Amino acid sequence: MESESSLIEIPGYAGRDLSRSRLIVDLDALSNNLEWIRSRLPSSIEILPVVKADAYGHGMLPVAKNFVEMGVPALGVMGLEEGVRLRKAEISAKVIVMGGILPSELEECISCGLTPVIHNCELLEAALDLARKMEVHIHLKFDVGMGRLGFLPEDISWVCDKIEMEPSIRIEGVMSHFPEGENISETSRQIAIFGCMVDELWDRGVLYARPFVIHLANSAAFLSGQYSVADKKNRAWEKYARYWIRPGILLYGIPVDPLPLPGLNPAMEIQARLISLKTLSEGSRISYGGTFSLSRKTRVGVLGMGYADGLPRELSNWGWASRMGQKFPFLGRVCMDMVMVDVTDAESPVCLGDWMTVLGNGDDSSMSAWEIAGRIRSIPYEIVCRMGNRSPRFYSRKASSSGNSG
Repeated sequence: MESESSLIEIPGYAGRDLSRSRLIVDLDALSNNLEWIRSRLPSSIEILPVVKADAYGHGMLPVAKNFVEMGVPALGVMGLEEGVRLRKAEISAKVIVMGGILPSELEECISCGLTPVIHNCELLEAALDLARKMEVHIHLKFDVGMGRLGFLPEDISWVCDKIEMEPSIRIEGVMSHFPEGENISETSRQIAIFGCMVDELWDRGVLYARPFVIHLANSAAFLSGQYSVADKKNRAWEKYARYWIRPGILLYGIPVDPLPLPGLNPAMEIQARLISLKTLSEGSRISYGGTFSLSRKTRVGVLGMGYADGLPRELSNWGWASRMGQKFPFLGRVCMDMVMVDVTDAESPVCLGDWMTVLGNGDDSSMSAWEIAGRIRSIPYEIVCRMGNRSPRFYSRKASSSGNSG
């Protein structure tokens, strides 16, 4: 557990001693994970860190600043609000707004120095209108199988026709998103489709910006080595293309499947404070519905964290907290603001106000994001985005060197 004195408080929060739960982010782990990814890439390929969804629950502003200090070329966010937050925090790095923007928001997006991803006809029309007043820099997104955002292959001629009419639009980047980045054969097929769409843009002369960026790979596609359009066709535009990858979950230290990736360090730890201790007799029932009956005289602790803090109710009678390498099982149903734990067999004294780890890195006997996700039939992305959602965040630098994940 990180010592109190080494925690960096979140800006604007001054009530550390009042909190019942807290979320601790290890900035050194984030730095380690970015370097871990870099070390597995050709030197010509750069990393666009995805910091959407409040940096996957880790806190967008401190995380973004950390990555910018490490020399990333840009940051990826979902919508305008996230981009504006970065600008208000005086983060001047290039910001790619990857989705969720409306045509009515486009001018504000450009005025804030953000780079919008254009992915449908209405947005492109709005960009064309705006380009008659100012130079507009955009990224184009194509849908090669996700069925979500992006122009379809049959749209490419229309897109080129439109862009040819307005030379003040600069296509700085071209992108797509893979639904199955770990599926090498399917992703290769989709890369081939994408390559043909870039061919059309090039042949029609609408790729004015030189060089331009191509970014395709999420965490899964990066791990399977699929991050470029390399099909040996000797395309004329290849010498002008630079490549980025867009890792998300890997940056936060969590593999895309339950298998550990040595050297990758989970950055998030969530702790809850013991707010009550009492001894209950054998046969006592615990929490709502009395779903747990004590089989012995038990010392019961109450932790100040519940489902309103993102602790899944599905962990009732299954999950645990940890402290100094020891597990303390949950007793009964997880409540809105609390969960009970069995501390009868604590190997060291347990006192009111003590902190216990509810989500850790899978080491030190703590629950990992993958373990919790498996229990609730979800994925770790959801776990880190939802847990600790009303807990104050603190940031530490403990130079993590050991990496594992459960």
